[in-house]
Amino acid sequence: MPTSEIHDRPYVQSRIREEIARAKRHDRTFGLAVFEVLPSSDGIPIRKKMAIGIAILCQSVRSCDTVGKMFDDTLVALLVETDARGMRDAMLRVRSRIAQYGGAWQVTIYHYPEHAESIETLPLLSAA
Repeated sequence: MPTSEIHDRPYVQSRIREEIARAKRHDRTFGLAVFEVLPSSDGIPIRKKMAIGIAILCQSVRSCDTVGKMFDDTLVALLVETDARGMRDAMLRVRSRIAQYGGAWQVTIYHYPEHAESIETLPLLSAA
């Protein structure tokens, strides 16, 4: 996915809802990673951190996955048909790369169905 194809919040919200429905219907799994920029003393402006995060995420996911900007300081990666171990391993590598070039980030990893209730009630899925 080229960096220019970063998705906006409404699109990502609809993709997450679609993936929840698909996972329920076909007994499938997926992973969701939420990347939030942390204020820090590294001197890197948030806009620059976000650009770095977008580039790294877009280079790191498959074409069937979705990367989106949810807020000015929050990115999301939706990894379809990914088991919990694969999700954790992939996101640890991505987090390491982002931290190396883009400063401090908080990464929260969810896996469906284990975190179904948490995913369905995430604030980023509520209307803006």
